[in-house]
Amino acid sequence: MVGVSPGPSPERLVRDPVAQPDDLDPRLLSPTGRTERLRMVVEHYVPTAGRCPSCRWTVQRREECPSRQVALALLENRPLPARLGHLADVVPGARAGRDSAADRDRRRDELDAMSGLFAAPARTPEREDTR
Repeated sequence: MVGVSPGPSPERLVRDPVAQPDDLDPRLLSPTGRTERLRMVVEHYVPTAGRCPSCRWTVQRREECPSRQVALALLENRPLPARLGHLADVVPGARAGRDSAADRDRRRDELDAMSGLFAAPARTPEREDTR
């Protein structure tokens, strides 16, 4: 065949950079509160492609800064994205992988047991539809 190269195209050979602990905001490597995490989400917001204004990480799409993604995952209490899962052992409070139903139930029970500003109504078990 004329014009067909034998190997993959050069753009497929370029790998995305993998974030290392040194690339993250140093505040993420120690325990932080919600206010500090929210501050990091705002500081590492990248409105367009280019570089993150805080850590200078090169981003191709919006909101791709690894520090912002880790802070947002911690803030929303969800697992890290798959491409940042290797940082779960380094960042306090971070976890990788998918949550199972048992994990969500356990976390919900822990949150229900915490004291709040007022007494919350007890959760009722879900009922099956009896129609």
